[in-house]
Amino acid sequence: MLSSTFLSEMSSKTGFNSVPAFDSSNWLSWSARMSQFLIAQKLWAYISGLITKPAFESSASSTATTHPATAKSIKACNDLITQDSAAISYIKMKCSESNVAGIPMMHTTSKEVQDSLKERFDKAFAAIILQKIWPAFSFRLSDGDLINEINKLAAMFGCLSSRGFTIPELVCSSILIMVLPHKWDSVTTYLLQSHLLDKLDWNLVSEAIISEFSCL
Repeated sequence: MLSSTFLSEMSSKTGFNSVPAFDSSNWLSWSARMSQFLIAQKLWAYISGLITKPAFESSASSTATTHPATAKSIKACNDLITQDSAAISYIKMKCSESNVAGIPMMHTTSKEVQDSLKERFDKAFAAIILQKIWPAFSFRLSDGDLINEINKLAAMFGCLSSRGFTIPELVCSSILIMVLPHKWDSVTTYLLQSHLLDKLDWNLVSEAIISEFSCL
């Protein structure tokens, strides 16, 4: 059981409060922010497996079963356990109770804990993202309330971004052009001929469409 003092010290670490709580629906954003934080705390090497438990060194040339380990190797092992335990605590403090409960008891290193979460949620999150992407990429504007429809498409991209899957501005604005009805090809032609492709942003495209719509 972690003491309240230890938890308070951990939560005060720079950047820790900016790591969102992991609730199973935000794997990409959570894992990215948690990784950044652990890197800043010099703990990522334990999560990635670059630092592993050191072997004990015997104090004599014979086997360690007959001679005690050296103080140096014991300290190295204890230091690793301390740092690795800190990494585990950081991860678990930002996970919901149900996600913590789902980590197998035999997973006792920070790498095993992180790998367990990734195995459970990375693939599942990919499926969720695909479900969210499809409506956005198959969206089409109609002759109805154009402003409302543009806002609806923007909300779809916003939903993806909130889940850690941010679509580049150029792609969003390009999709907005592509979803225009064919009879609005004049707007598409104007936008593509009047602006460099990399200068097209969401506001420019949406304002051009709304301006054309208001003239009808």
